[in-house]
Amino acid sequence: MRWAAVLVAGLLASAGAASAEEVDFKDWWAVCDNVRACTAYGFPPDAVEGAILRLRREAEAGAGADLDVNIGPDPAKGVGGPLSLVVDGKVVARTGPPEGAEDEYRRWPVAGAETPAMLTALLRGQTLEAKAGERTVATLSLAGLAATLRWIDDRQKRVGGVTALVAKGPAPASAMPPPPLAPLVRAAKPVSQAGLTDTPSAAVRAALKPLDCQADPPDGPTSNRLAPGVVLWVVPCWFGAYQSSSALVLADERGGHARLVDLGGRGNAADRALATNAAFDTDRQMLYAYAKGRGLSDCGESTTHAWTGKGFVLVERTELSVCRMLPEEFWVTTYRTR
Repeated sequence: MRWAAVLVAGLLASAGAASAEEVDFKDWWAVCDNVRACTAYGFPPDAVEGAILRLRREAEAGAGADLDVNIGPDPAKGVGGPLSLVVDGKVVARTGPPEGAEDEYRRWPVAGAETPAMLTALLRGQTLEAKAGERTVATLSLAGLAATLRWIDDRQKRVGGVTALVAKGPAPASAMPPPPLAPLVRAAKPVSQAGLTDTPSAAVRAALKPLDCQADPPDGPTSNRLAPGVVLWVVPCWFGAYQSSSALVLADERGGHARLVDLGGRGNAADRALATNAAFDTDRQMLYAYAKGRGLSDCGESTTHAWTGKGFVLVERTELSVCRMLPEEFWVTTYRTR
């Protein structure tokens, strides 16, 4: 299930930078961030929940692919040792021992030395079974894996080279272009918050009109001084069963010259002034937002924006756009800065 289909427009804090590149092929989903680091998840067939095969690869030419099997507490109950990985009835690798608590998702890593041979076997197979002895703990689909890895090769500029996972060729690793450098962001220095009021002026309230905010918010607005003469208002606007969205308004010390914040990214001007479950840290000059795709928190988006003195700039985005009962630890960082 795609979480974007179950969220109303404007629910998210806007990306504020180029959106991450993502794709799904059959039972596989993948995403690459702004410095070309990529993550792919393979799911069980028939929408069964409880396990994934995860592949992660950084963008540098010499970076290898990291593979691990992750299984939830119910299917993995009582499994305390390594797993045998079986492709179409043939054992192709063994994992290391499990990492993590038994009442949570646990991770079974595949040794780096075994990864190339295992990938070769996976690309030729239909299903992967993770077995503890004779017991099948999880069954994962390999449908779509080849297309997913080819897509990652393309996004990481490896096509036609010896470092590619699928789209191999004769080009040496030295021919691969280096990944882009993460953008540098400097937050403005914090300033005193003395003397602020949390009662918005008529001009601040008027700036909210394009948003059509709901009346009677459960929590009141807050004011945050960004610099002398510049105040950020965080005004509750939209309220749901498990989260709320706030409107962001900039004004002067007296509440005049009020205008909506533009976080950039998707949507119209009203959408770009909304942040879900928003919180502003005056000590760090950081705006945090967190949007669940659904109440289970198994998909959604989390963002951090810095106030630089000129505007809000995206610092980090973490997200998962497929709702498959995965805990938040499986949300992927899709935008990063220095």
